[in-house]
Amino acid sequence: MQAQLCDFAVIGGDPRQVFLVEELARPYSRLCYYALCREPEKKRCSPSASLTKAASLSEVCQSSRNIVCPIPLSRNGLTLNQNGVAEKLSLSQLLDQFHPDQHFFAGSIPEDFHAAAQDRGICCHDLMEDPALAWFNTLATAEGAICEAIIASPVNLHQSHCLILGYGKCGKALAQYLKGMFCHLDILTDDTTEQAQASLAAHRTGTLSHMERLLPDYDFIFNTVPALILTASLLEKADPRVTIIDIASAPGGVDYEAAKKLNLTARSALGLPGKYSPASSARGIKTTIETMLKE
Repeated sequence: MQAQLCDFAVIGGDPRQVFLVEELARPYSRLCYYALCREPEKKRCSPSASLTKAASLSEVCQSSRNIVCPIPLSRNGLTLNQNGVAEKLSLSQLLDQFHPDQHFFAGSIPEDFHAAAQDRGICCHDLMEDPALAWFNTLATAEGAICEAIIASPVNLHQSHCLILGYGKCGKALAQYLKGMFCHLDILTDDTTEQAQASLAAHRTGTLSHMERLLPDYDFIFNTVPALILTASLLEKADPRVTIIDIASAPGGVDYEAAKKLNLTARSALGLPGKYSPASSARGIKTTIETMLKE
């Protein structure tokens, strides 16, 4: 494969990357890909599009000026987020394949990787820094969290008692969905501004320190706080039938070993947009990439 042959090179990730190839293959005619979780459906692409599966990381990185990697770029800060090839691909391997003047797109790019890429003359675009895509991703995450809750619990969400921990973007989106399902909703956060905002959506609000007293009340707990807050001592206070959905970034906010010993249903739910709405998410990513290129 000759360098600069393709319009876009798409690498790694979850089903969002697969659908992204299909989305990009409509306005653009030449695409290559590597380490996707499954093959793109050519019938969903433009008949004139040319899709090429690269044989190596080196080949795919040399094939295009525009390289698109997953959201997030990495789950551990060391290796690429991918399960499409047997070997783990390190972020340093990826950097070694770049050449100056390439445009690199990914989500939640680590600061050291971003700086190293810029030092090599790469134009680095963090997709999650686009406000519109960040909110779109939040909505998809909220829908996915509700799907996880419905699957995991024997209890209807309708008229159930729900607790949201934290009231950032994901907490706000979750609150709107749960209110629409007629849930009895409480929200706990230590941020005073978030508490004020939460009072417009919740039956009760308070700080995280109120958890110990309130935990026995809930059928569902949704955690968005990226810190260990549902400790073993607090989990002991929860209703035995509770379903806990933890959408906070790794390592999450739940003592999973304690939850297992207590026979509680607790799920770490990461990558929900890729699991439940990859096609919609891919359309949003494509729009964001095109906007960033124009800017």
